[in-house]
Amino acid sequence: MRKRSLALIAVLVLSAAGCASDNHKKDLMDSHEAAATMYSHAKQAEDRGDYGTAIREYQDLEAMYPYGPYAEQAQLNTAYSYYRQGDSKAAAAAAERFIKLHPVNPYVDYAWYLKGISQYQEIEGADWNPVPLHEAFDTFETLVKRWPKSAYAADARLRMEKIIDLLGKRNLDICKFYYVRHAYVASANRCSDVVTKYQLSPAREEALYYLYLSYQHLDLKGLAQDTASILRYNYPGGKYTRKLG
Repeated sequence: MRKRSLALIAVLVLSAAGCASDNHKKDLMDSHEAAATMYSHAKQAEDRGDYGTAIREYQDLEAMYPYGPYAEQAQLNTAYSYYRQGDSKAAAAAAERFIKLHPVNPYVDYAWYLKGISQYQEIEGADWNPVPLHEAFDTFETLVKRWPKSAYAADARLRMEKIIDLLGKRNLDICKFYYVRHAYVASANRCSDVVTKYQLSPAREEALYYLYLSYQHLDLKGLAQDTASILRYNYPGGKYTRKLG
């Protein structure tokens, strides 16, 4: 009798386990469908340009269903929606969060690109601030080095060139600012930065000329002659080479 009871209990336990397994599968299916529905609503808001609503709905989706493909895509779309909304800092932070949480996601190169263009977006502000320039450059550089064949690499390279141009021109302006005020040491230092750090910038030619002039005023004849030689060699027919006489 006791053996029969134990057998009956075992059957009941197995039966219950089977029901629990079926219920778990049903719950998973239900949550997947619910996440898909929430994602669809958020994406519709994003597609019609209602980025504030899209961000809130993507965040609600992630809060309710934090695991799975819809949550991951919601995180990426949140970053994009912040970017389109013009909130550069929030967009860069959201992209960085995705990168840290999903470093091997097949779309992580896009996350890096999104982070870079969000930082780049800050460059267009009214006040000069070199920090976003350097941050954007470093982000784009990471992208093109790790994923040189990425669909976003070509645009990243173009933006890197633009950043070099902007930094070169800005440092040249500072060099000339110091030069006209007879602060020749400060002028030489700034122009030297343009020459060494931003060699691909169009500002380099003029920076070499003002570096030469600054050395002349500082009575550093040897450095002045070396700088003039570099200017002549790199820009033999250039405007500032002709000014050397």
